[in-house]
Amino acid sequence: MNTPARAHPPRALLASTVVEELKRAIEDGDLKPGERINEATLATQMGTSRGPIREAIRVLTGMGLVTPVANRGVFVRQISVPEMIEIYELRALVFGYACERATEFMTAARLKTLQSLMAQMENAAKSGRGAVYYEANLRFHKCVLEFSNNKRAARTYEDCVKELHLFRRPAFNYAAKMTRSNQEHRAILEAMASGKGAQARRIGEQHVLSGRQRLLESLHD
Repeated sequence: MNTPARAHPPRALLASTVVEELKRAIEDGDLKPGERINEATLATQMGTSRGPIREAIRVLTGMGLVTPVANRGVFVRQISVPEMIEIYELRALVFGYACERATEFMTAARLKTLQSLMAQMENAAKSGRGAVYYEANLRFHKCVLEFSNNKRAARTYEDCVKELHLFRRPAFNYAAKMTRSNQEHRAILEAMASGKGAQARRIGEQHVLSGRQRLLESLHD
């Protein structure tokens, strides 16, 4: 017996597709900070019902990319520069802590994982692929937090990262800035590989604060 073809993709798959499309539109600036997201318009443009759009919006809200406002709708998240600076300061402290802890629990396999990500970022920087660098950079930092063996620290750090997505991605569109960032990753890894936890912590904190400075330069540009 032949199984009849389904007319539409599964609901979960469709919602995940909408998430990726909206995420890309927000991060690329097609949807601007403060812009209202119209469910009906998006459903028509994407050829789907409003259900998957609503599911996607819930996911994006959790990612810190959109903000629901009672009786008004859903808007692309806006973060002020002072807010961004505060988040970076917290992020620096948590990442520095994670670098020190990850040094304590470092293994050959974990070090190899971080070195592989650093190599991916080096290649992306050389070829000027900012989006590729950005994603590998996110994975590098996420791994450091995972290797710290502190789930609460990892959750706190992830919350900071979610809020900063709208600011950070454009900062990785310059080869020189990507190269400087990865040089800092190399210094962190060298300290970790040598078992110098306190040094890894200092370099890790400074790496995040240097990233903040690179971001402020990008905003100025």
